[in-house]
Amino acid sequence: MMKSFFSIILLCSLVFTSGCIGGKSVESSYLRVGSTIEFNSTCEEVNSGLPILAVKRFTSLPALDRETVIIANGPVLKPDYRWSWEGTPCEIFDIVTEAALSCMKNYEVVAPYRPGPRNDLILSGVIMSFEVQRGSSDVFKAAVRYSLWDSSGKKLLARKLIVGSAPIKTLAGKSLAEAAEAALGSLLDQTATWIDGISE
Repeated sequence: MMKSFFSIILLCSLVFTSGCIGGKSVESSYLRVGSTIEFNSTCEEVNSGLPILAVKRFTSLPALDRETVIIANGPVLKPDYRWSWEGTPCEIFDIVTEAALSCMKNYEVVAPYRPGPRNDLILSGVIMSFEVQRGSSDVFKAAVRYSLWDSSGKKLLARKLIVGSAPIKTLAGKSLAEAAEAALGSLLDQTATWIDGISE
């Protein structure tokens, strides 16, 4: 009986001690990006007379396929668990791209891609960077390698690496979100200019 009593006390002590030693885990704060990029409301109207550009869902390597903010020192990537995006970079690009490209002059954008005879061009993209680049001055860098395909999705017409970047004032949440927003906006503006220029 006494042995059982001491065993219970020992077990309770171990549970209590392990809780104290482990300490409180760092709680992540979520950052929103893409919601305040300037979208022109006049571009909400569908222009059925233009060729259709269908945008496939974005992909990335596993290190970037996470909500956690990534800090890069040269080729070394490290997650910063204090900060997380609302979704993965792929999810952010999937949501923001259609609205950001809807004002193109020569194409009507449909995202995400749906198979069908009405697609005149198909755009796919691999996210190569969506991270804080540390250096003499810190910047947020977003990069996508695009492939542009014909309507069948079998003939490659063009490919292009597009990079957007913006300086970061401090490694605080608001500054990170603002820099990511600016980098994403720059990248998508360049994307629209590139695709519109292909048919001219």
